Amino acid sequence: MRHGIRAPILPGVSTPPLTKRAWPRWPDSPGQLTRHGRDVVRIMGRYDGAAWRRAGLLPPGCPTSGAFDVVADTDQRTLDTARALLDAAFPRCAVPLASAADAAENPFRPVLSPDTVRLAREAAGAALEDFRPDRTVREVSRKLGKVLDNPGWQGLAGPGEMSRDGWPVVRGPLLAAFQVTDTFMMEYEQGMKPGWGRLAEADVERLLVLNTLYARLTRRPPGVSAPETATIRGMIGTVFARASARSRHVTLIVGHDDTLNALAGAFGLHWRAQGVPADMPLPAGGLVFDLLEDGTRQSVRIRYVAPTLGEARAPARLRRDGPRIVPLPCDGRKACTMAAFSALLRGR
Repeated sequence: MRHGIRAPILPGVSTPPLTKRAWPRWPDSPGQLTRHGRDVVRIMGRYDGAAWRRAGLLPPGCPTSGAFDVVADTDQRTLDTARALLDAAFPRCAVPLASAADAAENPFRPVLSPDTVRLAREAAGAALEDFRPDRTVREVSRKLGKVLDNPGWQGLAGPGEMSRDGWPVVRGPLLAAFQVTDTFMMEYEQGMKPGWGRLAEADVERLLVLNTLYARLTRRPPGVSAPETATIRGMIGTVFARASARSRHVTLIVGHDDTLNALAGAFGLHWRAQGVPADMPLPAGGLVFDLLEDGTRQSVRIRYVAPTLGEARAPARLRRDGPRIVPLPCDGRKACTMAAFSALLRGR
């Protein structure tokens, strides 16, 4: 899952500044989970805990030893998100939380080798070279320039430049648009007036086209996503291999939007959450992989589960009805065979 609502990561959002306007002050340090974000995660935790118990995956009360694992990335916002969810799902249980720093292989970092770096750079480079902004991207980019009140904003005539060596990092207007639109989304969910009061919810949703564009070009290409998710896919395979009707298990992985985008790229997944562009990974949302058993036959069901922008901003409905659930096809079916899913895990 992605961490909850956080304060902007970079002071001023980007360097050099994209606007002369003063950015709003946040009650939390840059990049940290906000109090409101923690409250939304707790609602998700209560929902998840109840759902796991209804499915028979966990017993009432505290999870037994070996029945539940959780690992979070090393950033404080991911650790705080995991702890908030655990405390809500399992009150008074003191469930242990593992940091990626303690793992033999960090599941949130790509598996690096000369070959994986070369293939990732080739994949990202090809995606950037093929990029041509369509009418929607041009219109939304112009809208962003007006919100920023920046006459010098040239929009997305091109995505920018890739780092000269190492793992591909794209810098330039596309990255700036990604950072700013993500900040506007966080402002809205936090209950603030996004874009200096210039943006309604529908405006924020439309600007997020630039956010998902960045992910499509830089995180989702298979040459990038496969090595970025190799360790997580291995974890999923290990959990499913040891699970059975007699030995049920839940593993929770708390990371970032990059984590979900890369997983979606590796598995070929696409979703459409209410009110936002396709494939937008919302805060406190995530991908769910369910191992289903029917006698001796096993299959895998995949879902995307997340609160909407409006539910995160004012979570009364989320508290009452739970998050939105989007079923995703697996190998073109509602649930794929274990053999087909194993092939996806291997990157085939």
